[in-house]
Amino acid sequence: MIKMNKIYLAVAIASICSTNLYAASFADSLKNGTFTGEIRNVLALSSEVDGGSAAIAGVGNNSHVGSTALAVKYETAPFSGLKFGVAFQHGQDWNIHDGEGRDSEDDSRVSITSTNVQQAYIDYSFDKDTTATSLRLGRQLIVSPLLMNSGAFPLRDSFDAVVLTNKDLPDTTLKLMYVDKWNMRYGDDSNGTVTQTDKDFENNLISLYLNNNSIGGLNIEGQWLINDNDTAAGDPPTNVNAGDSYQTGFLGLTYKIPDTSWVIGTKVLTADYDSKPDTGYWGVKAQTKLGDYTVKLAYTDVDDAASFPGTLGHVPMFRAYHQTITNEYFAGQKTTSLEVKSGLGIAGLSTGLTYAMWSQNTTGMTNSGKNLDGGSELALDLRYKSQTVKGLATRIQLSQMDYDQSGEDDQTYLRATLNYSF
Repeated sequence: MIKMNKIYLAVAIASICSTNLYAASFADSLKNGTFTGEIRNVLALSSEVDGGSAAIAGVGNNSHVGSTALAVKYETAPFSGLKFGVAFQHGQDWNIHDGEGRDSEDDSRVSITSTNVQQAYIDYSFDKDTTATSLRLGRQLIVSPLLMNSGAFPLRDSFDAVVLTNKDLPDTTLKLMYVDKWNMRYGDDSNGTVTQTDKDFENNLISLYLNNNSIGGLNIEGQWLINDNDTAAGDPPTNVNAGDSYQTGFLGLTYKIPDTSWVIGTKVLTADYDSKPDTGYWGVKAQTKLGDYTVKLAYTDVDDAASFPGTLGHVPMFRAYHQTITNEYFAGQKTTSLEVKSGLGIAGLSTGLTYAMWSQNTTGMTNSGKNLDGGSELALDLRYKSQTVKGLATRIQLSQMDYDQSGEDDQTYLRATLNYSF
């Protein structure tokens, strides 16, 4: 496949030509550009579990970490259909944890001191009288069910990619994504604990995304992703099935019943491997309003054959139906959850309480290497956007897990976030 550096060169030459032709416009574009930024603070605290419970808890076991990240972005004003953007980020570990590595208080998702280029892209918008199409080339953030950068922790990952977006069809967004490299939030700094480095894909990832709202009350979202690489794609759970290329598919339907508060949804995901067992899962949800409260009941069921590879990026499962710390992608895992949400009449406040129960058969346990059968999680999610200080937001996630294992099998997990956007 064509590598990204060749595409960068071609677009760079075109951009230089455009600059020479429209020097005055380019100068104005630079002068009228905008600076934005964000300060992100995350604290993660959790108790320690052992045995099979530790395998489920993973990197979040026995955490006592915190860090701050600063991201600053500059984007030019548009000229002749072009825009340029660049963003830098720096993360600073608070160094409040004891030890480094697997059996310590460290959580490498949080405790990173690193500086890197988060974004560096060129945007081009075609003539709107001809087509509602735009092109973004370079290092960028991507949000989609099967490919996404993470926003849960201080530093963000990104992708070197070409993304073509088209909105010519009524109430429809189409995206074609061509990804050359995954830039991990760590950069290439190991910080003593992280051994991962950026993933430069030998064969580019290709994905097609659709979002449609043309039928009243119905949202249709679909995506197909081809990962034609035989080496590990990156972070768990994606590399749970490393060493084999695969294709993943996503279809999600969400329907708001007219003249009611009822919303129902379903999703189906598939993962087809070249030589390993294929897998996938499906889920359903239903929610309604009862006074000031929104109540949602959801169920997901993962195939026994293998764990689902998840969302590629530092996001285990973006379109999850259960707002819990424990994810829903392990082989044979069946998750039933009940969620109650309310703003409690306070502007800017959102509160959510979720209770999730898991079951898993022997085949699923064997193929996932996990035992979630009989376990459960009670999760509290509090979010608040300041009404007096623009850009200030906080979130507190508090979960109590019962893994139903021998030994120490109850875990309490707290993640507190304080962010300021400017």
